Amino acid sequence: MISAPSVTRKGPTLPFTIDWEDWFQLCCPPFDDPGALGRFEDRLERATEATLAFCEERGARATWFCLADQARRHPHLLRRIVGAGHTIGLHGLTHRRAFEMEAATWRASLAEARKVLEDLSGSALRSYRAPEWSLRGEAEGWWRHLPELGFDLDSSRAPLKVLGDPHWPRTVHRLGAGLLEFPPPVAGPPWLAVPLWGWALRLLPESWMRARLQGLAASGAGTPVVLHPWELDPGQPPLPSGTPLGHRFAHAAGLRSYGLRLTEILSGLNLVPLESWGGEGHGVSEL
Repeated sequence: MISAPSVTRKGPTLPFTIDWEDWFQLCCPPFDDPGALGRFEDRLERATEATLAFCEERGARATWFCLADQARRHPHLLRRIVGAGHTIGLHGLTHRRAFEMEAATWRASLAEARKVLEDLSGSALRSYRAPEWSLRGEAEGWWRHLPELGFDLDSSRAPLKVLGDPHWPRTVHRLGAGLLEFPPPVAGPPWLAVPLWGWALRLLPESWMRARLQGLAASGAGTPVVLHPWELDPGQPPLPSGTPLGHRFAHAAGLRSYGLRLTEILSGLNLVPLESWGGEGHGVSEL
Protein backbone atom coordinates (compact mmCIF):
# COMPACT_ATOMS: atom_id res chain seq x y z
CA MET A 1 0.00 0.00 0.00
CA ILE A 2 1.26 3.48 -0.84
CA SER A 3 1.81 5.58 2.26
CA ALA A 4 1.39 9.33 2.43
CA PRO A 5 4.63 11.27 2.08
CA SER A 6 5.88 12.99 5.21
CA VAL A 7 6.92 16.13 3.30
CA THR A 8 4.67 19.19 3.67
CA ARG A 9 4.12 20.96 0.37
CA LYS A 10 4.12 24.73 0.31
CA GLY A 11 2.87 27.13 -2.30
CA PRO A 12 -0.50 28.31 -3.60
CA THR A 13 -3.25 25.70 -3.49
CA LEU A 14 -5.44 24.26 -6.23
CA PRO A 15 -7.90 21.40 -5.98
CA PHE A 16 -6.71 18.29 -7.82
CA THR A 17 -9.21 15.94 -9.47
CA ILE A 18 -8.83 12.65 -11.32
CA ASP A 19 -11.56 11.16 -13.51
CA TRP A 20 -11.14 7.42 -12.90
CA GLU A 21 -12.07 5.79 -16.20
CA ASP A 22 -10.34 3.57 -18.75
CA TRP A 23 -8.88 4.77 -22.04
CA PHE A 24 -11.90 3.74 -24.15
CA GLN A 25 -14.67 5.20 -21.99
CA LEU A 26 -15.72 8.04 -24.27
CA CYS A 27 -19.19 9.56 -24.42
CA CYS A 28 -19.99 8.28 -27.91
CA PRO A 29 -20.82 4.93 -29.56
CA PRO A 30 -19.62 2.23 -29.27
CA PHE A 31 -17.69 3.19 -26.14
CA ASP A 32 -20.72 4.21 -24.08
CA ASP A 33 -22.35 0.80 -24.51
CA PRO A 34 -22.24 -1.32 -21.29
CA GLY A 35 -20.68 -4.14 -23.33
CA ALA A 36 -17.64 -1.96 -24.04
CA LEU A 37 -16.10 -3.02 -20.73
CA GLY A 38 -15.57 -6.51 -22.13
CA ARG A 39 -14.80 -5.48 -25.71
CA PHE A 40 -11.75 -3.25 -25.26
CA GLU A 41 -8.44 -3.87 -23.52
CA ASP A 42 -8.60 -3.29 -19.77
CA ARG A 43 -5.69 -0.98 -18.90
CA LEU A 44 -7.12 0.71 -15.84
CA GLU A 45 -4.88 -1.05 -13.32
CA ARG A 46 -1.61 0.06 -14.91
CA ALA A 47 -2.96 3.59 -15.45
CA THR A 48 -4.16 3.77 -11.85
CA GLU A 49 -0.80 2.63 -10.50
CA ALA A 50 1.00 5.20 -12.67
CA THR A 51 -1.30 7.93 -11.37
CA LEU A 52 -0.88 6.90 -7.73
CA ALA A 53 2.90 6.99 -8.21
CA PHE A 54 2.67 10.42 -9.88
CA CYS A 55 0.72 11.75 -6.89
CA GLU A 56 3.01 10.18 -4.29
CA GLU A 57 6.14 11.62 -5.87
CA ARG A 58 4.64 15.11 -5.70
CA GLY A 59 2.99 14.88 -2.31
CA ALA A 60 -0.32 15.51 -4.07
CA ARG A 61 -3.74 14.36 -2.93
CA ALA A 62 -6.79 14.36 -5.16
CA THR A 63 -10.50 13.75 -5.40
CA TRP A 64 -10.88 10.71 -7.64
CA PHE A 65 -14.22 10.87 -9.47
CA CYS A 66 -14.94 7.17 -9.87
CA LEU A 67 -17.26 5.13 -12.06
CA ALA A 68 -19.28 2.45 -10.30
CA ASP A 69 -18.93 0.03 -13.23
CA GLN A 70 -15.14 0.16 -12.85
CA ALA A 71 -15.33 -0.04 -9.05
CA ARG A 72 -17.29 -3.27 -9.36
CA ARG A 73 -14.68 -4.55 -11.79
CA HIS A 74 -11.64 -3.38 -9.77
CA PRO A 75 -12.63 -3.04 -6.09
CA HIS A 76 -9.00 -3.57 -5.02
CA LEU A 77 -7.97 -0.47 -7.01
CA LEU A 78 -10.65 1.61 -5.32
CA ARG A 79 -9.27 0.52 -1.96
CA ARG A 80 -5.71 1.32 -3.13
CA ILE A 81 -6.80 4.87 -3.95
CA VAL A 82 -8.36 5.36 -0.51
CA GLY A 83 -5.40 3.73 1.22
CA ALA A 84 -3.05 6.19 -0.48
CA GLY A 85 -4.81 9.10 1.23
CA HIS A 86 -7.04 10.24 -1.62
CA THR A 87 -10.75 11.06 -1.55
CA ILE A 88 -13.47 9.32 -3.56
CA GLY A 89 -16.08 11.28 -5.51
CA LEU A 90 -18.79 10.06 -7.90
CA HIS A 91 -18.39 10.19 -11.67
CA GLY A 92 -21.41 8.02 -12.47
CA LEU A 93 -22.82 4.53 -12.65
CA THR A 94 -21.36 4.37 -16.17
CA HIS A 95 -19.66 7.00 -18.34
CA ARG A 96 -22.92 8.18 -19.89
CA ARG A 97 -23.74 11.88 -20.24
CA ALA A 98 -26.34 13.13 -17.79
CA PHE A 99 -28.43 14.94 -20.43
CA GLU A 100 -28.83 11.70 -22.41
CA MET A 101 -30.99 10.30 -19.57
CA GLU A 102 -34.35 11.16 -18.13
CA ALA A 103 -34.02 13.09 -14.89
CA ALA A 104 -35.50 10.23 -12.84
CA THR A 105 -33.14 7.72 -14.45
CA TRP A 106 -30.16 9.97 -13.75
CA ARG A 107 -31.17 10.41 -10.12
CA ALA A 108 -31.61 6.66 -9.67
CA SER A 109 -28.25 5.99 -11.31
CA LEU A 110 -26.51 8.38 -8.90
CA ALA A 111 -28.14 6.79 -5.87
CA GLU A 112 -27.11 3.30 -7.02
CA ALA A 113 -23.58 4.35 -7.95
CA ARG A 114 -23.06 6.20 -4.67
CA LYS A 115 -24.04 3.11 -2.69
CA VAL A 116 -21.67 0.93 -4.73
CA LEU A 117 -18.72 3.26 -4.19
CA GLU A 118 -19.40 3.81 -0.50
CA ASP A 119 -19.82 0.10 0.17
CA LEU A 120 -16.65 -0.87 -1.72
CA SER A 121 -14.45 1.98 -0.51
CA GLY A 122 -15.72 2.41 3.05
CA SER A 123 -15.84 6.17 2.41
CA ALA A 124 -18.70 8.65 2.52
CA LEU A 125 -18.99 10.61 -0.76
CA ARG A 126 -19.53 14.37 -0.89
CA SER A 127 -18.57 15.31 -4.47
CA TYR A 128 -19.91 14.65 -7.96
CA ARG A 129 -18.73 15.27 -11.51
CA ALA A 130 -20.95 14.35 -14.45
CA PRO A 131 -19.19 12.61 -17.37
CA GLU A 132 -18.05 15.16 -19.97
CA TRP A 133 -19.30 18.11 -17.87
CA SER A 134 -22.81 17.06 -18.86
CA LEU A 135 -24.95 19.08 -16.46
CA ARG A 136 -25.75 21.20 -19.48
CA GLY A 137 -28.49 21.41 -22.08
CA GLU A 138 -31.62 19.75 -20.72
CA ALA A 139 -29.69 18.78 -17.59
CA GLU A 140 -28.45 22.32 -16.81
CA GLY A 141 -30.67 22.69 -13.75
CA TRP A 142 -30.22 19.20 -12.37
CA TRP A 143 -27.60 20.42 -9.90
CA ARG A 144 -30.57 21.29 -7.70
CA HIS A 145 -31.05 17.57 -7.05
CA LEU A 146 -27.51 17.00 -5.79
CA PRO A 147 -27.98 18.12 -2.15
CA GLU A 148 -31.02 15.82 -1.92
CA LEU A 149 -28.79 12.98 -3.13
CA GLY A 150 -26.21 13.72 -0.44
CA PHE A 151 -23.67 15.85 -2.34
CA ASP A 152 -22.47 19.28 -1.28
CA LEU A 153 -19.65 19.67 -3.84
CA ASP A 154 -20.00 19.58 -7.62
CA SER A 155 -17.64 19.97 -10.57
CA SER A 156 -19.90 19.29 -13.56
CA ARG A 157 -20.31 22.67 -15.28
CA ALA A 158 -17.57 23.85 -17.65
CA PRO A 159 -17.52 27.60 -18.51
CA LEU A 160 -16.59 26.72 -22.07
CA LYS A 161 -18.37 26.66 -25.42
CA VAL A 162 -19.52 23.17 -26.58
CA LEU A 163 -18.96 21.62 -23.12
CA GLY A 164 -21.10 24.16 -21.28
CA ASP A 165 -21.65 27.92 -21.28
CA PRO A 166 -18.68 30.32 -21.63
CA HIS A 167 -20.57 32.88 -19.54
CA TRP A 168 -20.85 30.68 -16.45
CA PRO A 169 -18.65 31.75 -13.50
CA ARG A 170 -14.98 30.76 -13.78
CA THR A 171 -14.21 30.52 -10.06
CA VAL A 172 -15.65 28.45 -7.24
CA HIS A 173 -19.14 29.66 -6.35
CA ARG A 174 -22.26 28.65 -4.51
CA LEU A 175 -25.01 27.47 -6.83
CA GLY A 176 -27.56 27.13 -4.08
CA ALA A 177 -27.95 26.33 -0.43
CA GLY A 178 -25.62 23.48 0.41
CA LEU A 179 -23.83 23.17 -2.95
CA LEU A 180 -20.44 24.54 -3.99
CA GLU A 181 -19.56 24.45 -7.69
CA PHE A 182 -15.91 23.98 -8.73
CA PRO A 183 -15.63 24.85 -12.46
CA PRO A 184 -12.62 23.51 -14.36
CA PRO A 185 -10.02 26.14 -15.33
CA VAL A 186 -10.26 27.97 -18.64
CA ALA A 187 -8.41 30.94 -20.14
CA GLY A 188 -9.18 33.53 -22.80
CA PRO A 189 -12.26 35.54 -23.79
CA PRO A 190 -15.59 33.66 -23.78
CA TRP A 191 -15.74 33.25 -27.56
CA LEU A 192 -12.17 31.91 -27.74
CA ALA A 193 -11.60 30.30 -24.35
CA VAL A 194 -9.46 27.17 -24.07
CA PRO A 195 -9.51 24.49 -21.36
CA LEU A 196 -6.56 24.32 -19.00
CA TRP A 197 -6.84 20.54 -18.94
CA GLY A 198 -6.82 17.64 -21.43
CA TRP A 199 -5.44 18.27 -24.91
CA ALA A 200 -4.62 21.93 -24.18
CA LEU A 201 -2.66 21.13 -21.03
CA ARG A 202 -0.75 18.53 -23.04
CA LEU A 203 0.02 20.77 -26.04
CA LEU A 204 0.09 24.48 -25.24
CA PRO A 205 3.35 26.09 -24.01
CA GLU A 206 4.40 24.85 -20.58
CA SER A 207 5.37 28.29 -19.29
CA TRP A 208 2.01 29.77 -20.33
CA MET A 209 0.08 26.91 -18.72
CA ARG A 210 2.11 27.08 -15.54
CA ALA A 211 1.58 30.84 -15.23
CA ARG A 212 -2.18 30.49 -15.73
CA LEU A 213 -2.55 27.78 -13.07
CA GLN A 214 -0.23 29.57 -10.65
CA GLY A 215 -2.31 32.72 -11.04
CA LEU A 216 -5.55 30.87 -10.42
CA ALA A 217 -4.10 29.22 -7.33
CA ALA A 218 -2.76 32.51 -5.95
CA SER A 219 -6.14 34.19 -6.39
CA GLY A 220 -8.02 31.40 -4.61
CA ALA A 221 -10.03 30.58 -7.74
CA GLY A 222 -10.71 27.00 -6.65
CA THR A 223 -10.52 25.74 -10.25
CA PRO A 224 -9.44 22.08 -10.11
CA VAL A 225 -6.59 20.54 -12.04
CA VAL A 226 -8.10 17.71 -14.13
CA LEU A 227 -6.30 14.46 -14.96
CA HIS A 228 -7.36 11.09 -16.39
CA PRO A 229 -5.25 8.02 -15.50
CA TRP A 230 -5.10 7.01 -19.18
CA GLU A 231 -3.21 10.27 -19.87
CA LEU A 232 -0.26 8.68 -18.04
CA ASP A 233 -0.48 5.50 -20.15
CA PRO A 234 1.17 6.31 -23.50
CA GLY A 235 1.13 2.62 -24.49
CA GLN A 236 -2.65 2.48 -24.85
CA PRO A 237 -4.07 1.37 -28.22
CA PRO A 238 -5.18 4.05 -30.70
CA LEU A 239 -8.89 4.70 -30.88
CA PRO A 240 -10.58 2.95 -33.84
CA SER A 241 -10.65 4.86 -37.12
CA GLY A 242 -14.43 5.28 -36.95
CA THR A 243 -14.16 7.39 -33.80
CA PRO A 244 -15.07 11.08 -34.43
CA LEU A 245 -12.00 13.13 -35.31
CA GLY A 246 -12.51 15.54 -32.41
CA HIS A 247 -12.50 12.70 -29.91
CA ARG A 248 -9.39 11.15 -31.48
CA PHE A 249 -7.51 14.46 -31.36
CA ALA A 250 -8.54 15.34 -27.80
CA HIS A 251 -7.72 11.84 -26.63
CA ALA A 252 -4.34 11.19 -28.25
CA ALA A 253 -2.64 14.57 -28.68
CA GLY A 254 0.43 15.08 -26.51
CA LEU A 255 0.33 11.82 -24.55
CA ARG A 256 4.02 11.06 -24.97
CA SER A 257 6.02 12.15 -21.89
CA TYR A 258 2.97 13.89 -20.46
CA GLY A 259 3.93 12.91 -16.91
CA LEU A 260 7.20 14.85 -17.15
CA ARG A 261 5.47 17.86 -18.72
CA LEU A 262 2.75 17.86 -16.09
CA THR A 263 5.35 17.72 -13.34
CA GLU A 264 6.89 20.94 -14.67
CA ILE A 265 3.55 22.70 -15.08
CA LEU A 266 2.36 21.81 -11.57
CA SER A 267 5.67 22.54 -9.89
CA GLY A 268 5.24 24.77 -6.85
CA LEU A 269 1.52 24.09 -6.43
CA ASN A 270 -0.04 22.50 -3.37
CA LEU A 271 -2.56 20.00 -4.77
CA VAL A 272 -5.43 18.91 -2.53
CA PRO A 273 -8.83 17.19 -2.86
CA LEU A 274 -11.92 19.33 -3.38
CA GLU A 275 -12.99 18.28 0.10
CA SER A 276 -9.82 19.81 1.60
CA TRP A 277 -9.73 23.04 -0.39
CA GLY A 278 -10.26 25.97 1.93
CA GLY A 279 -9.95 28.97 -0.38
CA GLU A 280 -6.81 30.25 1.37
CA GLY A 281 -8.79 33.11 2.91
CA HIS A 282 -10.58 34.06 -0.31
CA GLY A 283 -14.34 34.38 -0.35
CA VAL A 284 -16.77 32.19 -2.31
CA SER A 285 -19.07 34.02 -4.70
CA GLU A 286 -22.81 33.47 -4.90
CA LEU A 287 -24.37 32.82 -8.29
